Amino acid sequence: NVTGRAHAMFATASFPRAFAAARSSGRARGSVAVRHERASAVVAVASSGRTSSRKSVRPSAISAPLADASVASRAGGGEGKGPVPALRELRDAIPKECFEPDTRESLKYAAIDLGLLAACFGVVSPAVVAHPWLLPLYAPLTGTVMWMNFVIGHDCGHGSFSKHKALNAVVGHVTHAPLLVPFWPWAYSHKQHHRFHNHETKDMSHPWMTPERYKATNPIVRFLALDHWWGAFLGFPGYLLLEQKSASTDGSHFYPGSRLFDRAPKDERLKCAVSTVSCVSFLAATFAVTDSFTNWSMQYLAPYLCFSWWLFAVTYLQHHDEDTETYAEGEWEYVLGGLQTIDREFGLGIDRATHHITDCHVAHHMFSDMPHYRLETATEAVRGVLEPRGLYKRRDTRDFVAKTFALHESVGHCVERDRPRATRGEIEACLFGETNSRVEKAEK
Repeated sequence: NVTGRAHAMFATASFPRAFAAARSSGRARGSVAVRHERASAVVAVASSGRTSSRKSVRPSAISAPLADASVASRAGGGEGKGPVPALRELRDAIPKECFEPDTRESLKYAAIDLGLLAACFGVVSPAVVAHPWLLPLYAPLTGTVMWMNFVIGHDCGHGSFSKHKALNAVVGHVTHAPLLVPFWPWAYSHKQHHRFHNHETKDMSHPWMTPERYKATNPIVRFLALDHWWGAFLGFPGYLLLEQKSASTDGSHFYPGSRLFDRAPKDERLKCAVSTVSCVSFLAATFAVTDSFTNWSMQYLAPYLCFSWWLFAVTYLQHHDEDTETYAEGEWEYVLGGLQTIDREFGLGIDRATHHITDCHVAHHMFSDMPHYRLETATEAVRGVLEPRGLYKRRDTRDFVAKTFALHESVGHCVERDRPRATRGEIEACLFGETNSRVEKAEK
């Protein structure tokens, strides 16, 4: 949306990979060689004195060329890339009004989306109980509306919903509690994701795992969230919930004592407790108003899983493709990492309905303090700077459903294509504590 921790297990909102096409040999290579090749080019140019001094913005941006100064074509056929712009250059290109939230406009969108969600749960879901054949329509429709509400809360988490922290907190909890997303802990981890996007070890919610780290991840986690297509549904809730390091998550977002907050401000643990209570209260309410577990599964669980898929699909596609690159400490730089973000057009009115979180994400990742209704204007400005240099990624992804599952299978969550998937022996050993010899025997 949104680390060495699998969001892998799950998610966000999102998962790893970094393969780049070899420029000289024409065959696919792992990203490590390309990253070092690219970093060397940056260092070489910087050392030659060809970089220009720029007014810095925090995080600062380098201005060294990636390769050569030739311009890549819009279609992506060219190999040359122009100089990476400074963050100040990108910000100056965006109209100043894009950074000014309009509280009335924000509240309008929140009211619409919350009203739609209330209608889905209060009006449509009882009809599904009476007519179960409506479930295949109700679940994805309500899951989409839940995703729309998430995006409103997403603005609140970034502080771009309004200039009032209290209002952001209230609307953030009201929109996220029905989704079982603890607002304040999620906002904290999500900000770290923005701060270190595509950093191999510091990026949160989107892990970039070596084969060794992937194999060290709990085999049940790998089986449920990383290895197979159903991970697109189960990844995000697992990412939020699981605390153990062996799960390769960032830590539980529901537990105030979580390792997620080890380096966080002291009040984050208290805020976690408040957000957790809001989620648990809503979950309890869903059980209270449904007549049976079967009805609850139809009325809430099914759309929740569809929402979870939306979150995974959108955040995964924003940050993953066959040519996505990651950067190690010493190579990584804020703008350089942000340039790996992809604007994807889903079509069918989805981009507008989901507040342009799909097709205007590059600008958002560079500057998260813009409300969603300003992103189209901001995207055109950022595109005007990046596209002539061959640094802007925008892709038609109207086949987003198939694309999500295909990339999850081919790219996955490991920087190597042949990732070490969980075996039956590993799973049984984890469940039943079998000895290594029994595991080896089972795998044979």
